[in-house]
Amino acid sequence: MPSLLKLLQFFLFLVLGVGIMYWVYIRQDASYQAYCIQNSIPAEDCILSKKLWNDLVNVKPIFLVIILVAFLISNYFRSLRWRMILSSIGYNVKEVNSLGPILVGYFANLGLPRSGEFIRAALLTRYEKIPITVSVGTVVLDRLVDLVSMSIIITFTVLTQTDTFVRLYQEHLSHIPIIQQLIIPVSGILFLVVTFLTRNIWKHWKFIQLLKSKITGFLSGLLAIRKIENKLKFLFYTIMIWVWFFVMMYASLKSFGPTSQLSISAALVIYVFGSLGMLVPTPGGMGSYHFLVILALYYFGIHEVEAFSFANISFFSAQFATNIILGISALITLYIYNRKPKHLV
Repeated sequence: MPSLLKLLQFFLFLVLGVGIMYWVYIRQDASYQAYCIQNSIPAEDCILSKKLWNDLVNVKPIFLVIILVAFLISNYFRSLRWRMILSSIGYNVKEVNSLGPILVGYFANLGLPRSGEFIRAALLTRYEKIPITVSVGTVVLDRLVDLVSMSIIITFTVLTQTDTFVRLYQEHLSHIPIIQQLIIPVSGILFLVVTFLTRNIWKHWKFIQLLKSKITGFLSGLLAIRKIENKLKFLFYTIMIWVWFFVMMYASLKSFGPTSQLSISAALVIYVFGSLGMLVPTPGGMGSYHFLVILALYYFGIHEVEAFSFANISFFSAQFATNIILGISALITLYIYNRKPKHLV
C-alpha cells in the first residue's frame, strides 16, 4: 500500500508539473507567433520548440561548469553545517556521508518532490548508524534554517526592490477581492486556535501518544541548534550556502545573451522568484519555476519568449543536469566508500 501511495503521489505531482509546463508553453507559443508576425519572420522559422532547443544547446559550456561547481560548493557548506548540528548532539559524521546524502536527496526530488529530505536522513542512518528519528530531526532543522534564511533574503529583496513588487501586486493581485486574499492566512489562524482550544480532547488519543513518543527523538535533532558552540561559523556556512546558490543563478543569466546584461539587483529578484517557484511540489519545480522566472524577467524588459528560453536553460542546467550528474555520482561514491572489505565480512 505505501508503494502504491508513493506511485500515486509521483504521478499526481508529475501531472501537475507537466500541466503547468504545458500551460506556460501554450502561452509562450502564442506570444512567439505574434512576435513573428510583427517582425515579418516566416512561419517555418517561427517554431518555439526549435528556438528553445537552439538557445539551450548554444549555451557556453564554461557557464554550465560554473553552475555545477557552484552547486557543489554550496552543498559542501551545507554538509559542513549539517555536521555541526550532528556534532552538537554527539554524532561525528564523515564528510562523504554528510555531503553524499544531500546530493542524492536533490536527485530524488526530481522524481518525487519532497522525498529528498527523507532519503537524505535514511542514508545518514544507514551509513552512520544514527537513529532515524534523530536524522530526520536534524534534516528538518537544516530546512528550518533555510526557511528563515530565505525569509530574510525575500524581505531584503522586497525592501530594496519595492517598485518591482508593487507593480507585480498591482498587475496580478490587486483585482482579487481582499476577502479572497485573506482566506488562506485566516483559515490557518482559525485552525491553530481550534486545535489549541480542543487540546484536552485529543491529546489523550492513542495515536497522539504514539506520535508524541516518535517526536521525542525527532526533537533531539531539531533542538540541536541550541547546543551548537560556534554559532558564527554556523552563520558563515549558512551565508555561503545562499551565496553560491545565487552564483548559480547569476551564471545562468550570463550564459544567455538577452539576460547577460542584467544587474546583480535584477538577478536577486529573479533568484527570489525562482526560489518561490521551487516551493511548488512538482518534479524539480517544473512549470511553476518557469512561470515565476518569466514573470520576474518581464519586469526587467526581457521579452517573455526570451524569458522562457532562459527559464529552460536555468532549469535544465541547474536543476536536472546538475542534480542528475552529482546525485548519481554521490550514490555510487557512498556505496563504494562504505562498502566493507571482503576480508572483514
